[in-house]
Amino acid sequence: MTEGTGALAGLVVVDLSTTLPSAYTSMFFADYGAEVIQVEPFGGSRLRSQDAWPFWFRGKKSIELDYRDPDDLAVARRLAADADLVIEAFRPGVADRLGLGFESLSEENPGLVYTSITGFGPTGKYANVKSYEPIVMAKTGSMYGPNRSGRQGPVFMNVAGATMAGSLLAIQGSLVALHGRLRNGHGQKVDATMIQGMLSQDPWSYFGPVLARLYPEAFSGVGQAPSAPRPVPTSWLGFGLLNAYSADGRWMQFAHATQKQFAAFVDELGLGWTRSDPEWKGAPDSEDASLRERWWELMLEAARSKTVAEWQEVFDRNSNTFAEVYRDSMELFEHPQFVHDDNIAEVEVPGLGPVRQLGPLVKMSRTGGDASSPPPAPGQQSDQLRSRPRRAAARVEGTPTDRPALEGVLVIDLGTFYAGPFGSTMLTDQGARVIKVEPLAGDPIRYNMPIPEWASVRVTQGKESLAVDVFTAEGKAIVEELIRRADLVLHSYRGGVAKRMGLDQEAALALNPDLIYHHGQGYGLTGPYSRRQAYAPTIAAGSGFSRRSGGGGPEGVPLTIEEIKDQIGFLGGAQAGLADGFAALGVGAALALGLVARDLGRGGQSSMTTMLATMGHVMGDSVIDYPDKRGPLVTDPELWGFGALYRLYEAAEGWVVLCVTDDREWQALAAALDEVALGTDPRFESPELRAQNQEQLADLLSGVFTTRTAREWEDRMLEADVACVAVTPMLGGLASGLQSSGGLGEELGFMTTVVHPVFGEIPRTRRLFNLSRSQERLGASCTIGQHTDAILEELGYAAEDIAALRAKGVVG
Repeated sequence: MTEGTGALAGLVVVDLSTTLPSAYTSMFFADYGAEVIQVEPFGGSRLRSQDAWPFWFRGKKSIELDYRDPDDLAVARRLAADADLVIEAFRPGVADRLGLGFESLSEENPGLVYTSITGFGPTGKYANVKSYEPIVMAKTGSMYGPNRSGRQGPVFMNVAGATMAGSLLAIQGSLVALHGRLRNGHGQKVDATMIQGMLSQDPWSYFGPVLARLYPEAFSGVGQAPSAPRPVPTSWLGFGLLNAYSADGRWMQFAHATQKQFAAFVDELGLGWTRSDPEWKGAPDSEDASLRERWWELMLEAARSKTVAEWQEVFDRNSNTFAEVYRDSMELFEHPQFVHDDNIAEVEVPGLGPVRQLGPLVKMSRTGGDASSPPPAPGQQSDQLRSRPRRAAARVEGTPTDRPALEGVLVIDLGTFYAGPFGSTMLTDQGARVIKVEPLAGDPIRYNMPIPEWASVRVTQGKESLAVDVFTAEGKAIVEELIRRADLVLHSYRGGVAKRMGLDQEAALALNPDLIYHHGQGYGLTGPYSRRQAYAPTIAAGSGFSRRSGGGGPEGVPLTIEEIKDQIGFLGGAQAGLADGFAALGVGAALALGLVARDLGRGGQSSMTTMLATMGHVMGDSVIDYPDKRGPLVTDPELWGFGALYRLYEAAEGWVVLCVTDDREWQALAAALDEVALGTDPRFESPELRAQNQEQLADLLSGVFTTRTAREWEDRMLEADVACVAVTPMLGGLASGLQSSGGLGEELGFMTTVVHPVFGEIPRTRRLFNLSRSQERLGASCTIGQHTDAILEELGYAAEDIAALRAKGVVG
């Protein structure tokens, strides 16, 4: 271990590859004090051509190596064999062929944690496909969304959603494996995939088809309004999920997930009178699409009667209603809460000047991250690292165990909904015991879909439920005793709620000084937005994620109600991910970070992630500012892609996405397409000429791809090692196709079945990252208070005491 400060000080991390998944993952470790050695090819990583390279490379040391040179390969092997953590994002088998694989390195260093990040995992049909973002997204079933040009079919996305989701899984997996290593000395291999990162993005949509198969008589279609194909709101209007246009020409995203919030919203719209009017009774949830559309129009009219500033006054006065304005990526730096939480770091970078960028993902009270170190020049530490002496090998004693890595870790989950609590759900899969503390009526997510428990199936899996009124003295005492025994506490209520409970971080750490108390917030604990509800749609709009995903609409111009309705279908953009899913991945990483920091002797402390800041990191390629930056890549207006060789094409049946990024891949494509003489066409004989003749090349390829089906092209191109796959059609929701029966998730071994206490045998994902040695532990969901009695008995309560508490309404 090396000297230094920070949550991860003393750890040595070697990043063997310089693709974005590995570069972001290793940056996280650098932010928290680990010594991170970034291996780059001579001349530097291709990532340095993008605006965000100062963000991805900050705080690291750089060494330039050519793996084809035996001497350089020996240097890489020595550095990797000496590390605590090695990260790589090569295709499966590449590191092994170089002698840089886990099996080889762990022979010298049995305590090594080795993390591989791939698109689809180490085995299966797609294992060796180049893991470019669009290739992975094409197989999720989510590459569909609005297209203002009017063309049909999938759309190309700007946001690297799968890449960032895979990176956040890799961070969590690395930390979980390090926790195991710090307890028993033995390392292991972590496999994180981009496509499993996308599996985290679907809180409940995938479960609709499951219920339809279980109870076919209970489901029937709802008719469309006469104005179809314009999007017509469904029963979500009953919760005030509304896009609206303000009086001063800004798009706003309202979201209210409980009936109490929806009622407050209706009152603030001035529509409370409709509750007693027979004509409008039940309008938001009516099966009459025409009535729903008329209700929609009433809401839109009322919403545009106020300016954004006037609506802000409403939100300040009534905390039960809220909306975010649609920002673009760089407007995030001006978000009042983002500024308040000090989420912006400014670093002086040689050659660029002052660079404003995102601060560390996780805020920690004792060992906070540090983003102040500038990125190195390519090879800046090459001489130092080439001559670096070997570290003394750590002794590893005892026999490695295959027990789950987090066995013995107790988590008290005080969270609600999905964005925070799914972070602890992932820990249950690695063996942690998670006790969900919920009110007697249950977490509101249990009622968030028309059938109770539908929406909570995924977020409660593997947990134990304790139903208790923490606002009573007896209920609070129960939770306090659990906190005394806990390793981690997760809290995700709005700012001030934990204080009212008497279970805030100060109170919890007083009970248990070694505790890690994590806040998985929407906005933050204090500040202008801390008491405002945060849901995926509002965070997506307010962070700039919706616009970066291709959503948003014209602003600052007069629009009629009909024009507003016509625009609303385009506001969300393509489904590059959900703020809930990304936030949960951030929470999972933060919980594991706190655990490892404690293992390293940093003690107990509080920490925080927010949905808003996490979405900033997801858009890290565009949320960065310095003089003369070029701007991030943006798709063409019709959302085909980034150029002729990195875009969608329509096939004779279905669609394909093609990703060719360098001359070697071009040669493989030219050889595979014997229908046309690409390799000898003078218009395309160099990268410069291909760039100049993009339109002609796209036209030529468009004609070629229409001659075969998408499936035929996929088989042919994968055989030629060209990154080109068929686009999976959308199947009901983001990534739901991955979780459907017979879908890709099942094919790749990502799915299993469990017995739900209400719905019986149902599918569920396996753990979202794999550990080579530690077993997974896959539990079913829990119902409200299912484990109340057992937990109380464990705490020493007698049967008569439990009965008395239940009679008083303390537990349920």
